[in-house]
Order: sequence, then C-alpha cells, then structure tokens
Amino acid sequence: MSKLRGGLGIAFSFAVLTLAATARAAEPSCYDGVKNGPETDVDCGGDCIPCDLDYACYVPRDCLSGRCEDRICAEQPYEAGAPIPRGYRIETSTRDAAASARKAGLLFFGVGYGAAYVGALAVPGRVAALYVPVIGPFTVLEGRETLVKGLLIADGVVQAAGAILLIGGIAGSGEQLIRVDWAGLQLAPTASTTGAGFEVMADF
Repeated sequence: MSKLRGGLGIAFSFAVLTLAATARAAEPSCYDGVKNGPETDVDCGGDCIPCDLDYACYVPRDCLSGRCEDRICAEQPYEAGAPIPRGYRIETSTRDAAASARKAGLLFFGVGYGAAYVGALAVPGRVAALYVPVIGPFTVLEGRETLVKGLLIADGVVQAAGAILLIGGIAGSGEQLIRVDWAGLQLAPTASTTGAGFEVMADF
C-alpha cells in the first residue's frame, strides 16, 4: 500500500510540474518567434528589446533608432557636427542616397566582374586580362569579332559604373543615430564623505 501511495505521489508531482511548464511555455515571451503580449512586432518593442528598422512600433522607445514614424521604425539621421544626444551612438547610415549608391555599385560591379571572370576561366590564357577589374575587358578588344567587342565594352562599362557608384557611395556616406541605453541601465560615478563608487540608475 505504501508503495502505491509513493507511486501516486510521484505521478502527481510529475503531472503538476508538466502542467506548470506547459503554462509557462504558453505565456507570451520575447523569444518565442510570435507577436504576442506587450510586443509591437515579433519579439521586439514594448517590454522586449527595441525593434530594428522597418518593424512595427508605437513610440520611439520601441525602436533601436529611437524614431517611430507612421508606426514603423525608421532611421534617425545625424547631422555632422551636431551634438550627440545622450544615450545614442553614431553609425553609418544604411538608408540614405549614399547607401543606395553603394548597393547599386556592388550589384553592377559584381555582375560585370563576375561575367568577365567566368569568361577568363572559360578561355584560359587567351583572355587572362579579364581578371583585371574595370580595365581588363578594354585590353582584349583587338582582333575580336564585332559582337564580342560589343559584349566586352558593355562589360567594362558596367564594371566602371559599379566602381564609380561604390566609391561615391563610400565617400558620401551619411550617419545615423542608434540608441545604446535601451536596456535602461546607466553607471554614474559618485563621491561622498564616506567614500566613492558607482551608482546604478535604471529606466525601464
């Protein structure tokens, strides 16, 4: 009889633990891959970590950029020379015209140089100059058929355009502000007659 009671007790305890674990798993979480609870988007915003660009928001604190525009997290541009707001840091802009130029430049240059590279591999030794970016296609024009010359010139122009866009995009890179105090914890040095130390301030 005592063994039966012991077995029932263990089974009951296991059932209670299983129910408790299931209930905890069903609760809204910032790490469950589902938009639930106080989140403004999936696992971010509200009481969760701030959301990245293009995620849903309600107030600036929902966004890593600190800017909520039309209920969408948007980039917060930084004007060179302006004071950096407390709780922010500066990073390279990813949504300005220069960023678009960099992306287009990488695309054009990648497609053009990729085609030239494949051509150089297909005819080893004869057009090895195609391995040289931008100017390579222009150095192997002599003796080629009209169609081949046209393709080589087009490839060189595409590479050159991509390189120009890429260099211009890098040179004209803008900057954006990114929050660093989203966790709400700050350390401040303190001093008194009894000693010195650090004061932890929280703002959740």
